[in-house]
Amino acid sequence: MTHAAYFFSTLLASLLSPLGLYLEAMLLTMIAPLRWIRRHRRRLAVTFTLLFAFACTDFCGKTMLSALEHLAVVSQPPASRDAVYIVLGGGAVAEGDVYQPSIASQRRLRHARALVDGRENAMLMLSGIEAPVMVRWLGDTPRLVEAHSLSTQQNVELSARLLRRAFPDERERPAVCFVTDRFHTFRALLYARLAMADFDVYACPAASLVRRSPWRLFHFIPTCGGLSVTSMAWRETLALTRDWLRGILKG
Repeated sequence: MTHAAYFFSTLLASLLSPLGLYLEAMLLTMIAPLRWIRRHRRRLAVTFTLLFAFACTDFCGKTMLSALEHLAVVSQPPASRDAVYIVLGGGAVAEGDVYQPSIASQRRLRHARALVDGRENAMLMLSGIEAPVMVRWLGDTPRLVEAHSLSTQQNVELSARLLRRAFPDERERPAVCFVTDRFHTFRALLYARLAMADFDVYACPAASLVRRSPWRLFHFIPTCGGLSVTSMAWRETLALTRDWLRGILKG
């Protein structure tokens, strides 16, 4: 992916975010010349504001995340089987002059390390442009590191290429276990079924981000944290929709 492509993909993600859609809808309401919109401008503005406020609640974001998480089929390879646990990078953040794995990346790394430590015949693999930062955070260099991918699709495709070079004999290939967030697992496996048909693929996601507890009144109050969760779920929903449409067009 070129710098220009990365810029435009980031811009598109911003425009399609809940906040971006709200600002665009409000702008359209203010400047659209259509008579019906001018007549109902105030009602439309109130409606869009209420929808955005709902998007800023924990209830909205975590309900969407829960729906995405239920799409994932979680499984583990047999204990006697060799396994490679691939940690899909979840970004990095700057702390002064040093980059550290994002909270999502750290969550995935901790989970993968626990899985690998619990098996004698397992190895760890890191995938994503943030892989060098993840290596430093781990304090140990895994045998396999893929540090060029910029998207989930590239994560899977470049990891598959590296694994085929490391294990050219199909009969000796280990099981492949993807470690990512639970809501992201379904899409990662969709790519894996296409790019890694010659591997046995499993999903070992990190713990759910949705608390299994009764809803309280404060879960319906708009907050920045609620908007963050909704934005995360909304991005994944858009990505799944895009992949579904691509499949229809290709088919």
